[in-house]
Amino acid sequence: MISTTTLGRAVAAFMLAIAGGAALLVSGSADARQRSYYYQTYETKEPMRGYEGFVFPYGYCSYRRYPIRECVYNSKGREVCKITSWRLEQTCS
Repeated sequence: MISTTTLGRAVAAFMLAIAGGAALLVSGSADARQRSYYYQTYETKEPMRGYEGFVFPYGYCSYRRYPIRECVYNSKGREVCKITSWRLEQTCS
């Protein structure tokens, strides 16, 4: 019959082996991951909202809206600008 001391040592060795294997898996996946950068531009007639916030598990996304204006000079020589469309820039890193 197996003594409790031997059984305890076997269980401890097994737990250490599992913990070591888990550490190798986690460090291997962390080393394999690379930071990627995503950039997309949309042009629309009306201002749109993009996604802003954390992307699981490592990145963050944000957006900016820029008006696209067309300018002309009126009869008095003043420049008059009108927003004709919008550009949405979405970036994730």
